[in-house]
Amino acid sequence: MLENEASRAITLQEASEEYLKALEAAGKSPMTLYTYGKDFDQIRAFWGPDRALSEISKAQVGKFLKSPVLLEKPNGKERAPQTIRKTIRVLRMFLLWAKERGYLEEAPIPNSVPMGRSKPPNQGGEEEPEPISQQ
Repeated sequence: MLENEASRAITLQEASEEYLKALEAAGKSPMTLYTYGKDFDQIRAFWGPDRALSEISKAQVGKFLKSPVLLEKPNGKERAPQTIRKTIRVLRMFLLWAKERGYLEEAPIPNSVPMGRSKPPNQGGEEEPEPISQQ
């Protein structure tokens, strides 16, 4: 763990902005950055942008996975299942990245969150992007 970074309580807003910058530096497309930014809008709406990242627990992530913030559009209609799965993947990759950076001791990912691809490749699933780590 990086002692310097771990000792500082980074907020969800700060960490998500840093993550998006890391993705940009890694060459992710503007559309990927845009859609991930929209995913973070949902994530920050649930916890609040000023929430310390270290205060997010597995139980809270579980509540997010069942929340209207994730499952419904602002107009109350259901989000498409593939949209929900993508937001969950973005959250999972972000939490793993935050652990690698030393912002979290453990990534608060419930066992119910898939750690691999959404669908097997022979069923039309796409490959899962690797989490970004900075050297």
